[in-house]
Amino acid sequence: MVEINHKQNRALRPHGALTFFIPLLLLLLVWGSSIFIFSSLVSASHWIWVISLAFMGMAHGSLDLHIQQWSRNGEFRAKGWNRFFWYIFLMLVTSALFFLFPLLTTLGFLILTAVHFGEADRVHAIECFGKSTGIPKSWSWIRGALVVAIPSILYSQQTWQPFYFLSDQQFNQRIDLVISAFGYTLLATTLIIAIIGSIGRDIRWTSFGVTAFLFESVVCLIWFINIPPMLAIGGYFLALHSTKHMIRLSHLKQQIFKNSSTIKNILRLHIDALWLGIPAYIVVIFWSFFVNASLVYSLAFASIGFYLISTFPHHILVAKIPIREFNNDHSESELNHSIQKVSSIFPSFGMRSSNNSIYTQTSTDGVRSSSQLE
Repeated sequence: MVEINHKQNRALRPHGALTFFIPLLLLLLVWGSSIFIFSSLVSASHWIWVISLAFMGMAHGSLDLHIQQWSRNGEFRAKGWNRFFWYIFLMLVTSALFFLFPLLTTLGFLILTAVHFGEADRVHAIECFGKSTGIPKSWSWIRGALVVAIPSILYSQQTWQPFYFLSDQQFNQRIDLVISAFGYTLLATTLIIAIIGSIGRDIRWTSFGVTAFLFESVVCLIWFINIPPMLAIGGYFLALHSTKHMIRLSHLKQQIFKNSSTIKNILRLHIDALWLGIPAYIVVIFWSFFVNASLVYSLAFASIGFYLISTFPHHILVAKIPIREFNNDHSESELNHSIQKVSSIFPSFGMRSSNNSIYTQTSTDGVRSSSQLE
């Protein structure tokens, strides 16, 4: 009886190598498509952003209202709009900042993107491999830095291209220098943080979780070196980041509503996402009319603009989602403890603390609940 109760107490998590490698396989599929299919299309690298609008990309962010409600009341009942004031307010503030200071706001967006993507990758690995994972939190920053630093260093003009169409600020020598220097600085800084964050931590280098995370990081490094920015970042956003987020939410939905199929839950999540998705689509389409480019390009650039103004509140909200994390006997460095405190200073957007989460476990399970950035 104790054994049965113990199993029932365990929160449902995505487990194993299959779940971990599904997003990576999708990235390789995009890679193959870029070589054998997209290579014949002039606007191929921009199509990936249009595809993201309909599949995974827009949906993963449009579920934020549901995340807020699920964390408080369980079933979504569309009563959370009043708590979404700060979310919309932060979007408006970011829009104003981009209008006034396009270059600085873009750099801030790229830094936030690095943190946001890197944390999502680390969380995905933890939820797939559990206690076999010994990935320091500081590693997520260097992982996320690859997404924006490599394109900034190797393809500074193409990196600035969508923001030129959104702000009408021409690419010039100064912007070239700033973006390149930004890439080198971000890459060096996050590498130093990762090294320092590993000190004092007994990392299990041979564990499957660490090995898989490092392997995926090498694949991403090769991806960003060889692929132009629009396709590289768009493909990563679609295949890895958005897919991992939707897989995570599908298991959250499964835990709450007792649904059994991950694929069916992801399809249901696309329907759930329409509450915020439809207004978001309207904004993107409306914005695209003011972008002086062809249809595919204008939709791609407008979608990037929408992500620019919405990533900050999305990041804050998703940071409050608790994940299951196994306790172990390995002590963490002071830097890792300091990094973990960052998420606690963010606004809650009406979300309950992780102590009330469906992921909170009894001490007998050897698992602690923790809010992580995603």
